[in-house]
Amino acid sequence: MRSILREPLFHFLLIGAFLFVVFNLANDQSSGIAHDKVLVSGGRIEQLTNIFARTWQRPPTREELQGLVDDYVLEEIYYRQAVAMGIDRDDTIIRRRLRQKLEFLTDDVATAIEPTDEDLSAYLAANEDVFRRQSTYTFEQVYINPDGFSGDLEGFVAEKLTALRAGEAPDGGIGLLPPSFEDAYRQEVDGSFGLGFSVVLDELPTGQWLGPFRSGLGLHLVRLEARVDGTVPELDEIRPVVAREWANAKRIESRQKLNEMFLEDYEVVVEWPAELEGQPESTQGSDKAT
Repeated sequence: MRSILREPLFHFLLIGAFLFVVFNLANDQSSGIAHDKVLVSGGRIEQLTNIFARTWQRPPTREELQGLVDDYVLEEIYYRQAVAMGIDRDDTIIRRRLRQKLEFLTDDVATAIEPTDEDLSAYLAANEDVFRRQSTYTFEQVYINPDGFSGDLEGFVAEKLTALRAGEAPDGGIGLLPPSFEDAYRQEVDGSFGLGFSVVLDELPTGQWLGPFRSGLGLHLVRLEARVDGTVPELDEIRPVVAREWANAKRIESRQKLNEMFLEDYEVVVEWPAELEGQPESTQGSDKAT
């Protein structure tokens, strides 16, 4: 039984049944209420009271509650009048809000089932790069500014590299970067030297001066002391993070399936202007130009 409950197809059937019930319930309610009658139920008054209490950290007075009820009545009347006049039609803000509310409802259904350890372990194994900890680097660097050098730059760099390998203390030109980095994360390295510089460090052997390597600032001679490659933590270490990403992935998957289910009920026709004919086919459905 548990295996059936966990099947994606069951989830989509559940979403479809949920939407069917909500749609019919809404129709039944709207058809059973007279246009000139506004009912403020006890449950609605309790809801108004709770909203006020959460906002102001105290219950409303009798006068304040009467004001909330009066405002709700006017809101309901204005809503009905606006719908009767067709003001809600073709309104971008209203359309987006209704879509958002429907997505919220279906998302709640899609993520109702808690993942098992097997679910999370499988998701972690399939998305290791997402959860992999960054590599760290410990290294020294000598900065050389090619723009401020008027002599034989290539010869100077070669002599400097030879001297460093012979044991000379590093004393590169004045720059914005420190002469050494200890256990610096990949993001820190790329943020300091420019995107991709950490890839250079990935290829270097340890314990020797090498270069020059170009960054966004200039040239660098580098001696890599240590590199710790990024590892994927065990599930127990990052369970809440994996569970959050798993739920988000299921939400996206369910929404995509729901989009496909909705699109099956419609013929989508896109009337491209003449100057835009030949646009690529929509990924959301079949566009038919007329």
